[in-house]
Amino acid sequence: MPGEARRDFLLEIGTEELPWGAVQDGRTQLRANLAALLERERLSWHFMEIYSTPRRLAALVRGLLERQEDVETEVRGPSRSAAFDEEGRPTAAAEGFARSRGVRVEDLQVKETEKGEFVFAVVREEGKATWDILPGIIEELTRSFSFRKSMRWGSGEFRFARPVRWLVALYGAHVVPVSLAGLEAGRTTRGHRFLSGGLLDIERPEDYLASLRRYCVLADEEERRRAIGEGIEEALAGGGQRAVPDEDTLQEVVDLVEYPHVLLGGFEERFLELPREVLETAMQEHQRYFPVERDDGTLAPAFLVVHNGDPERGEAIRRGHERVLQARLEDASFFYQEDLRVPLARRLEDLRSVVWQAKLGSLYDKAQRLRDLCGEICRSAHLGEEVRERAQRAALLCKADLVTSMVIEFPSLQGIMGRIYALASGEEGETAAAVEEHYRPRFAGDALPRTLQGAVLSLAEKADNLTGFFGAGLLPSGSEDPYGLRRQALAMFSILAEARLHLDFPSLLVRAAENLSFSDPGELAEEVSDFCRQRWRQALVSEGFDHDLVAAVLSQAARDPYEARLRLEVLQGARRKGLLQKAYTGFERCYNLSRKAGELRLAEELLVEEAEKELYSRLVWAQEPLRGYLDAGEHEAALDVLLALAPHVDHFFSEIFVMGEDERLRDNRLALLFKVASLFLEFADFSQVVTEGAGP
Repeated sequence: MPGEARRDFLLEIGTEELPWGAVQDGRTQLRANLAALLERERLSWHFMEIYSTPRRLAALVRGLLERQEDVETEVRGPSRSAAFDEEGRPTAAAEGFARSRGVRVEDLQVKETEKGEFVFAVVREEGKATWDILPGIIEELTRSFSFRKSMRWGSGEFRFARPVRWLVALYGAHVVPVSLAGLEAGRTTRGHRFLSGGLLDIERPEDYLASLRRYCVLADEEERRRAIGEGIEEALAGGGQRAVPDEDTLQEVVDLVEYPHVLLGGFEERFLELPREVLETAMQEHQRYFPVERDDGTLAPAFLVVHNGDPERGEAIRRGHERVLQARLEDASFFYQEDLRVPLARRLEDLRSVVWQAKLGSLYDKAQRLRDLCGEICRSAHLGEEVRERAQRAALLCKADLVTSMVIEFPSLQGIMGRIYALASGEEGETAAAVEEHYRPRFAGDALPRTLQGAVLSLAEKADNLTGFFGAGLLPSGSEDPYGLRRQALAMFSILAEARLHLDFPSLLVRAAENLSFSDPGELAEEVSDFCRQRWRQALVSEGFDHDLVAAVLSQAARDPYEARLRLEVLQGARRKGLLQKAYTGFERCYNLSRKAGELRLAEELLVEEAEKELYSRLVWAQEPLRGYLDAGEHEAALDVLLALAPHVDHFFSEIFVMGEDERLRDNRLALLFKVASLFLEFADFSQVVTEGAGP
């Protein structure tokens, strides 16, 4: 091998057509796993490029070091007293240790440790040639992939998302000698299945992209994305129309083609009578087409298709896709018209035969529970009768679209079709909106309910889900959360904040558990409440709030999550302004002395010193405004009351010796301090706050 310091390394795993999800998963794992293996083997590189198409996963590592870096390690041996005699001569123990580590006994070093003096050997491991290491890395790497669905073929045990048909492994200009699933690595890859001559040789790793491009393969996903964008512009040029591709659909299409071409197709104008959501779902989710809009924002009777075939046969390809979409839209039109014949409310009885969860009853049962929980939420949050009526009506209707033909054919339209059919049945707009919004947020970053009725119904849905699955023993474990309970717990906190709803959260969970007829509703509600608090705590800290302040408000205001957030924002602001330390210091001095004085009675006549009379007077004055401000939601003003009390606490301690000999006076002063500390605790659990000097 020529003696270069660094060379480029190319690995390509060629397969039968991969599903688009396997392309995405494989790309991510290839980068992460290869980087980890190279780092483990002490092989540095300049940068790494990952490429993929439906038929290949490839890594191009630029400037991979030709030899492992040398490494020195210190190995501890026997103690000094065992390694050397009284005259400093090495003993048999020292000689044996040096010999076992391949060093001279005179090179042993004596170092002080926590357990005394020991001898150490500095062992130098010389790096191996990269050429000798790469076969093992490649074999381990190819066996490290984990796909949602894998295949095994032939007589071996090797598994991959699809059968592996070729393997390219080059280090510099040389083929790395390695085999995989009965295949020997080489330099021969494959071009486009239809548009190229098939096989081609890669001479050097840096030639990879250009060589494949000549054989009609764009291995770089970003290059394919740009090609699709340019194709869309060309297809729509001068037509007064624009594409509205969903980002997920676009990414899927990028990973389904090797050499993309874009065609503009059309469908009959009459299909525009279908709801826009139906048209877009039929085009994007089922056919991976891109809808087209007119300049006024309405849908045009047109679509864009990205194909992987011969551009010379574009017209035939276009007609084929138009026939496929025509059939799909004919079905959708039939389902829509048939569904409209039955008002949504008349489908409630059909829900009796649809099991929601084996241990938790039917969808009809669930709708009845949601109706009851909406009433409980509206009562607890002091919402008006109109909101309650519309939320409860939406609760009864919100699952009815699941038995319509349209949703059975297009499951992703659940909720959306519920809204559309509710409006068509004459339901009020807010009721129909709540039917759709009760699923929100469906995923991280999704929109929250827009209407108050939607927020109420979404909260009811998630309270019923959480208590139901917890009661049935279907809890999240580790990274597994098949029912999305962690997401739903976070969603409830976000919805309450967005809608500015104050409610008794534990009581809502108790009501949900009672509706499900579990044996101990209180215990179940507490378990779910603890689960939610843990999720909220993590979310608030991730949002940037100090962990000690989060703990302080959640422990005191967990019954009302939105109230907890409001108090947290005020405490965080006070800390930024440098004011919080003042309140904390006053609380701490009172709390530390009096935490066990709760049963002591405060007698005003036993307040004999001016400083304690003054503190008592300020305490009596502060109680009513503090509670009034908290009830009114004026949290900054409430904290100001506590801040105003703090100087009087300081004056008390500067003038009064609390633990005096007179037991009556001592107990009375402890009772006074207990009441002061208790007043602070009405705002937050200040005992959880970390002093600013120590850092939160």
